Amino acid sequence: MWAAAASIVSRATWADWALLAAGLLLVLYVAGTWNYDHFRRQGVPSSRPKWPFLGDTGAAFVGGRPFFQMLRDQYEQGAGHGVYGAFEFTSPVLLIREPELLKAVAVKEFDSFTNHPTVQIGDADPIFSKNLFHLKDQDWRDMRATLSPAFTTSKIKTMLSLISECAQQMTEHLRKKYAESDEGSMNQPLPIDMKDLFSRMANDVIATAAFGVSCDSLKQPENEFYRMGKLITTISKLRSFILVGYMLFPKIVQWFGARLLDPKAAGFFDSLVHEAIGLRRQQGIQRPDLLQLLMQAQEGKLKAEKEDAAEAEEVRASKTKLLLNEDVSAQAVLFFFAGFDTVSSALCLSTYVLSHHRNEQKRLYEEVAAVMEKTGGKPTYEAVQGMKYLDAVVSEVLRLYPPAGRTDRQCVRAVRLPATASSAPLLLPRGQVIHVPIIGLHRDPAFWHAPDAFDPERFSDANKHDIKPFTYMPFGLGPRICIGQRFGLIEVKIALVYLLANFELLPSAKAKYPAEFEPGFTLMIKGGFWCELKPR
Repeated sequence: MWAAAASIVSRATWADWALLAAGLLLVLYVAGTWNYDHFRRQGVPSSRPKWPFLGDTGAAFVGGRPFFQMLRDQYEQGAGHGVYGAFEFTSPVLLIREPELLKAVAVKEFDSFTNHPTVQIGDADPIFSKNLFHLKDQDWRDMRATLSPAFTTSKIKTMLSLISECAQQMTEHLRKKYAESDEGSMNQPLPIDMKDLFSRMANDVIATAAFGVSCDSLKQPENEFYRMGKLITTISKLRSFILVGYMLFPKIVQWFGARLLDPKAAGFFDSLVHEAIGLRRQQGIQRPDLLQLLMQAQEGKLKAEKEDAAEAEEVRASKTKLLLNEDVSAQAVLFFFAGFDTVSSALCLSTYVLSHHRNEQKRLYEEVAAVMEKTGGKPTYEAVQGMKYLDAVVSEVLRLYPPAGRTDRQCVRAVRLPATASSAPLLLPRGQVIHVPIIGLHRDPAFWHAPDAFDPERFSDANKHDIKPFTYMPFGLGPRICIGQRFGLIEVKIALVYLLANFELLPSAKAKYPAEFEPGFTLMIKGGFWCELKPR
């Protein structure tokens, strides 16, 4: 048999090889595009991707376009339609563009859209597979019911001192850096890489508030917690390929035991949690942080409060879950993922926008100064929550640049979406993935006047009632809204209060306005998030 094969190969001409190569390319093309007519066969308007296998996501991978812009383009392609078909690699996904349909998905038919369509990695990466975002069905309900009491207003108040300490560390570091710089001697603004600054502050907040570890990443830039945090949150090329592999060929990648999280960093955080739990129980240590609350949940001592009534209804038919140490590790690491880049990006974008809008910055500073004077330089939770213009500014930044450009759901059972003015009734089969195009809705001129302009007045008491429901959702929507949204918001606000109380923000020539984003999945503007700070 081998001799016959060798004989055939030896007689093959270049034309034979060219024909074989063309045939193989044709097979690959058909295999990578055969499903691209999925929605058109159903009478649903949809895209026709250019790239085999990559679908519409290909623009972010090989087209050199920012993911942020790709999502906007995708949303605009479906203009005039309540639903629009697209492709996540070879899988058909349905964009829900109509607020009325989003209400049906998030509220009225939530029991049919309980899950995120997360990658299935089995037991290869337990810290990843056991976190709240990844869990499905009753497992999610039980874990959400267990964790919800840890994120109430009263619990966040107990952690406020930890956040404030990190914000004070940041401003003290900046003042010292300014005093020691050439700019300080000449009374000139100090250029600062805000991404590096806020990444380190966010790292320190998570270290102290989630893991009970005190560190100062501005004084000690190479401390182990920061290095491991960067390692576990960085999406390297290898991790990107593993993620794509899980999305395209999950069984094969599972068989190889490939891990999405860096094993060294995951092991570091897992050991940190286990050792901290053991030490606290052995020595009776009590600390106002998330780890302490998760330990209470382990012991069944973390109870829901009156303010949780609405959420308790959303996670009805659930029961509290007995947490193992690996469950605690998974939630603590999720807290790191959710709070590290999203908070630092929100702060970068807030300072970037304010540096280019001096009137709005002046008005916000006046509110900050009044609160700092009233509280003796130590703003309380109630004082910060009462800052209406600060809330309007942060809300507007999150409208323009939401932490996640989209969110998603997966049908757990067949469901019929109702007819609307722009779409016919549509039966969705079990397993259908839907995308909620957050950035598209946030920038849609049908819902927002001058949608690309920075205008905090949209969120003033006089105007916020005009915001159409389900057109503003920076933290997601429905019962699966981000559980840590209140913590993230107060962290952003506290950091801005301390920073603006001490420094004036001036635009940097390195950061052009309006923003042009780098290709890829993160919100990084070209030139970086540079800003110039001048002490007040």
